[in-house]
Amino acid sequence: MAQDRPMVEDLHGVWWRTLVREADGSTDRATAVSWIQGPSLFGDLRQPPGLVELVGRAALSTLDRPQLLALCEQKGFAGTFAQQGDAFGWVRRIDLHPPAPLADAGTLRWEGEVLVEEGLHENYLEHWVAVERPSEAPAAALFEDPAQGCAGVLVRAGSWFAYARDRSVLLPAQSLSLPLSPLLPPLLPLSLAEQVSGCGTRAEAAALLDCEVSIGRVRAGRWEIVRSTLPNRVGGQLAPELNGDGDGLRIQDADPQGRARPRSWRLARVEGPARLLAAR
Repeated sequence: MAQDRPMVEDLHGVWWRTLVREADGSTDRATAVSWIQGPSLFGDLRQPPGLVELVGRAALSTLDRPQLLALCEQKGFAGTFAQQGDAFGWVRRIDLHPPAPLADAGTLRWEGEVLVEEGLHENYLEHWVAVERPSEAPAAALFEDPAQGCAGVLVRAGSWFAYARDRSVLLPAQSLSLPLSPLLPPLLPLSLAEQVSGCGTRAEAAALLDCEVSIGRVRAGRWEIVRSTLPNRVGGQLAPELNGDGDGLRIQDADPQGRARPRSWRLARVEGPARLLAAR
């Protein structure tokens, strides 16, 4: 940490955000934000205070519309972290929300033990502190589920893990409610909350929210989920197992009704020691 500017390999581990200052000058220290960084793949979960008390641990299919809309206030994404010169970028392969118009990119520097991030395309500042800097190299994998048409990410750093699974339904690409004209700015996607509000049924709304980004701990061979975009997943076990050929991974998943179901992933890319991605 003697250098003012970190490299990607300096950031392997688990980070907790202690402060964000937005473009309007407002600050937030209450949102629970965890960032787990592997060799390049990462997972990030951000949940506002009071969400757990409002929603509990119920399955998506049992939540009413206000509770489903409350879940839209959280953020969860996973993908690839890369450096180009002094700039760092987080390419979101999986995202609870529709794509943002600007790339997620910023500069990073050390201020003592604090990692300071400043936005390149947006005017924000964030402070991060290390929760765990693993002595062993982290591991991560990018998955594909051809049967469901979705992708997944698993990152293991020390005793922590991040698991992300995309929804099986596609979010609408953009709103077509405005007239198309070269004199108008490009149309932006409807927000997740707008899309959930516009669904005709709760089942349709729940399907849009069925995107998992979970944070958990590995203890005595148990991969326990401690926070998740899906309330019913909290307290559950991921239980990852590599298959005999080493080209697939099986985890314990759940459907929108909260029913347990195993899911078999095909490994598209593995980073670091693959053995760390299995239960032990």
